[in-house]
Amino acid sequence: MTDRLYYTDSYQTEFDATVRELTRRDGRPAVVLDRSAFYPTSGGQPNDLGTLYVEAAGRQTFEVVDVVAGDGVVYHLLDAPPGLLADLPVGSRLQGVIDWPRRYDHMQQHSGQHLLSQVFARRFEFETVSVHFGAEESTLDLDAATVDAAQLEEAEAAANDLVYANLPITAYFVDAREIGRVPLRRPPAVGGQIRIVEIAGFDYSACGGTHVHTSAEIGPVKLIRQERRRGQTRVTFLCGKRALADYSRKHRLLTQTAALYSTDVGQVPGLVARSLEQVKELQHRVDELTARQLAYTAQELLAAAQPIGGNRVVTALVDLPVDAVKTLANLLQAEPHTIALLGSAAGGKATAVFARSAGATPHMGHLLRAALGALGGGGGGRPEFAQGGGVPVEKLDELLQIAQRDLRAAS
Repeated sequence: MTDRLYYTDSYQTEFDATVRELTRRDGRPAVVLDRSAFYPTSGGQPNDLGTLYVEAAGRQTFEVVDVVAGDGVVYHLLDAPPGLLADLPVGSRLQGVIDWPRRYDHMQQHSGQHLLSQVFARRFEFETVSVHFGAEESTLDLDAATVDAAQLEEAEAAANDLVYANLPITAYFVDAREIGRVPLRRPPAVGGQIRIVEIAGFDYSACGGTHVHTSAEIGPVKLIRQERRRGQTRVTFLCGKRALADYSRKHRLLTQTAALYSTDVGQVPGLVARSLEQVKELQHRVDELTARQLAYTAQELLAAAQPIGGNRVVTALVDLPVDAVKTLANLLQAEPHTIALLGSAAGGKATAVFARSAGATPHMGHLLRAALGALGGGGGGRPEFAQGGGVPVEKLDELLQIAQRDLRAAS
């Protein structure tokens, strides 16, 4: 058994221990100690990271990259080749140091989750189904199909009021036979000696995780979004330094946006909305002008079309984006007895678009595939419309000439 020091003191960052076992877990060398402050991944909370030091080996260091628990012991997975474990013989003494900023961040998020879960349960009778503590954000899933904006605002305000109340947070063990006297938010999943984490008089949870000393250390608490998930609602939240960092980042972005408009931050939403409307109007006008330009271009190309096999054949390289080329092909396609062989090098990428009107007979997909195949490209399509590429831009003109030659041969 490993004596888990974090059960009684989540703030202990250094400890002495004796090596009990050397083994391997998940493909890495691992060490089992008689006592440890390292928290193993459990209950949605990620594991601690840190370092083990062996003074007898000239202060040899071993980085702890993962921590897992099983069969009552804690396994410290090391970033070290197996040969180096010779410096950690069974019975040797070492010192452990955990990554405190990571641990404290997890403590803030975990205690904040307990606080929020009880707030949702008391205020709205929403029970927490599951939780997850990520590297940047944490989530709790509620057994509620919907949670409206007003409920989220109320829950966030209530949680922060409890932060200001500076409630003590304590951890203690209760025998399973006496657990009925503890007003747990949800029944425990284990028996025997059950560890209770209590937010004084407000929340009682069976939990093996690490927690802060008071609710004041949790804050601020910020709910940043929600999403529906299979009849439940997932709420994403930030606590403590994460929430402060999020506020600082968003405040910086907002003030930068306000500076672009030469105004104060309160005017930004209205100005952005007005700008979006203006952009929509301008885009509509651009679309109208583009349509006129393409119609004019189509007529110019038709005037220069060559007669082949009873059809007017338009062969042209056009300096247009691919979508505009396709629109131009559609315009030419609407003309009787017309075949369009168009190429574009927009964005430095060769694209060919072939189209024919209903009165024309060649299969455009076959025509394009044969022309591209002659130059190492690929593509195809329907009898009346085809698109492809995969050839160098400088080969586009040759591609069109091959297709035109094939049309003449088939006429």
